[in-house]
Amino acid sequence: MNFSEQPPSKQWAVLKYRGVQFAEVWFKPEDEPSGLIIRIPKESFQIPGMGEQLTIRNLLKAVAIVPEEVESWRHGDVSHSGSHGSNALGNAIPPPPQHVAHLDVYLRLNPPPGAVVRNESSELEISSAKWHDLETRWKVILSLEATMETLRMSMEALLVEMETLWKKPLTMEEKTYAPRADVAQWNKAKNRVHTALPKMKDFIHRSIWAMGSPERKRIEEVYNDRIQPHIPFPQIDEVRKQLEELRKDRQVLSAHGKTLYQECRGISAELQGALRTLQQNTANALKKKGATGSKGRHF
Repeated sequence: MNFSEQPPSKQWAVLKYRGVQFAEVWFKPEDEPSGLIIRIPKESFQIPGMGEQLTIRNLLKAVAIVPEEVESWRHGDVSHSGSHGSNALGNAIPPPPQHVAHLDVYLRLNPPPGAVVRNESSELEISSAKWHDLETRWKVILSLEATMETLRMSMEALLVEMETLWKKPLTMEEKTYAPRADVAQWNKAKNRVHTALPKMKDFIHRSIWAMGSPERKRIEEVYNDRIQPHIPFPQIDEVRKQLEELRKDRQVLSAHGKTLYQECRGISAELQGALRTLQQNTANALKKKGATGSKGRHF
């Protein structure tokens, strides 16, 4: 079975070398319909004689793909295009960092040859596989944008919450009865909020701009006018590249948003915890003071 006929994976498939499992593969992930991921556990690099065998060329053999079909690949911070990275195919892949459990190798394949042809009347004909690839790419972009929009709305709500806490002044009682360590913790948390707020506003701005950018509007028009109704047009390969660039942009922004949101939620929780501690200290001190005063009056 060639790659174009390979259905998208529903679970990781095992790859073995001389009967020993050394990696897993996932075909056509949701955000890359023309790609696959090979996941290599850190332990595989420690198998005697295995390290030097873990090359891109050998990984391609393991999944029955010839190097000429590869458009690009990457692992960690290293990336190559198929046309410029042929010399690196035989290089051993470095193991993941010590704190990382596995190394993911991302491979992206070229579109099927002959996807665009001309009929006898010199009109463009585009294969159903090519139409399906373009439609899938657009749907992946829409899915990533939906994630971005959800993140943006969550970020806006969290931003309001954090700004309110950040601007909240301590009461005189909270300042009077708070131990220095608790006040220091409160100020530390406020400083973290001060640093996080511009990052949150930047993500919100970038998300809004991305959804209304001219490039995005042009691609949507092409999809509605040409791709969805399957009307051939000569710039189809250029549009495919634009779709890929748009997908990568959304993927990076979405991943950044997820990381930032989790970080800011932690900062907000830290600030709220510091405030609760100050308020509890004040309540306990006032209660103790009230009890002492009550005893004095009775005496």
